[in-house]
Amino acid sequence: MKKIVDSILGLATGDVMGVPLEFKKREELIKNPVTEMMGHGTYDIDKGNWSDDTSMVLATIDSILSCHEINYEDMMKKFCDWINYGKYTSSGVCFDIGITTKESLLKYYAHKINPIDCGGRSINNNGNGSVMRMLPIALYTYYEDIVDDRLLDIIRGASSLTHGHEYSIMGCYIYVKYVHFLLAGYNKFKAYEMVKNLNYYKFSENARRAYKRFLTTDIYKLDLDYIRSSGYIVDTLEAVIWIFLNTSSFTSSIIGAINLGDDTDTVAALTGSLAGLVYGINDEWLEQIKNKEFLKSLAVRFDEELRLNILKYDEVTNERYGIINGSKDVFLIKTEVNSNVFGPQNRYLKLAKRIHFNYGLTVIVATNSSEISLTDDFYSLRDYLKDSKIYFMGISNGAVQAIQNEYNNEKIQKMLLLNVPLMINLHKTKDGMKSYKGKLVCVFGSKDPSFNYLPLIQDFRNVKVVVVPGQDHNFGSGDEFLKLPEKYLFNDLKVKL
Repeated sequence: MKKIVDSILGLATGDVMGVPLEFKKREELIKNPVTEMMGHGTYDIDKGNWSDDTSMVLATIDSILSCHEINYEDMMKKFCDWINYGKYTSSGVCFDIGITTKESLLKYYAHKINPIDCGGRSINNNGNGSVMRMLPIALYTYYEDIVDDRLLDIIRGASSLTHGHEYSIMGCYIYVKYVHFLLAGYNKFKAYEMVKNLNYYKFSENARRAYKRFLTTDIYKLDLDYIRSSGYIVDTLEAVIWIFLNTSSFTSSIIGAINLGDDTDTVAALTGSLAGLVYGINDEWLEQIKNKEFLKSLAVRFDEELRLNILKYDEVTNERYGIINGSKDVFLIKTEVNSNVFGPQNRYLKLAKRIHFNYGLTVIVATNSSEISLTDDFYSLRDYLKDSKIYFMGISNGAVQAIQNEYNNEKIQKMLLLNVPLMINLHKTKDGMKSYKGKLVCVFGSKDPSFNYLPLIQDFRNVKVVVVPGQDHNFGSGDEFLKLPEKYLFNDLKVKL
């Protein structure tokens, strides 16, 4: 997943580019804009060195690699290794650390305070020291498909290691959700609109007021004079999104960020994380970064961790079935033709994990090929299905097979058919719909070819037909696909506590 590596390397590149310019005034930089990697400057260090932003991101990545999960105790230990021994640095020396972060690490190191109680909780403790290290949390939670309250709890804990005030936590939540929307395939403007439309009721009125301009206006349409690039977390998010939405390449994003002045390393680092994800990185700049082999190796290992250790089934049988074990009742997914058990952007695995986590069901993803029919699947999976109720989701050809051949299967309680091709033996499809005794929901994207044939099945009283605007045959836009089963199959099933 090149996006993961490029996002991490993009963050580091932005940090390195911004380090020499930190605290410089915008007016000076506008007169003499910087367009190349520089050395010395604010900290009088050689060109190519990164600062606390990248070091704490790498420490967070290393913690997840070591623990295979979010472990706040381990993260704090690794942050202390950074500040005490220069680990995760490009030069062997820790030369930049925020006041609130330093105080928090001292609480943990010297006084053994619970990690999530170490972060400053004063209104004055709302620098950008937690949001700058939130990228690994965003990547991990997206690929682990952690959402809603569980996501907010993880973000709150991660931020509170150093910054425990609600403004910081809300800022980290906004950044993480924006990264999630970009990873889901939304363009950068649509992702911003979706962040603005989230429900922030879990945060106080004061916190929502702090981000009012960010969430109620089109921040990127404001004149640059209204954008501040200070170390205050609200200012940082506004500056990052302003630059990102007003540029069109990785290089222009970074150059724009570093020439805003003030907290240039963090603004450029966060901008780089987004620009790297969307555009890829500038290889010429990457080659100039000190200790780049260590940086690249951790990024690649993190990519492998997310793909191999987090993104996995309990078992994969002959590459035909991906299985997550749960209760005796089963959610069975029959894919479109020639898909594997993971699907585009791992959507079948993510869907399987989400349903298993929420409802405790056994989830089985069955691949689809001309050699293997759904009837064959029922035989091969008989040990899983013999005493179970089955909730079924079929995609395209998988949907056709279900309604044409399994309409009389009494084990199937509910059937969700996604973009069933109505032009394939329509007569047999209609007979199956008439005969099926369970609950049947047919969902179509408005751009799917079968959309034009809907009048042929809408007169069936036992069939609920849903049209989703803007979606094509593959439901390739955003994360709407992942939400369909909970809307139409499990809306009356009790969520697992």
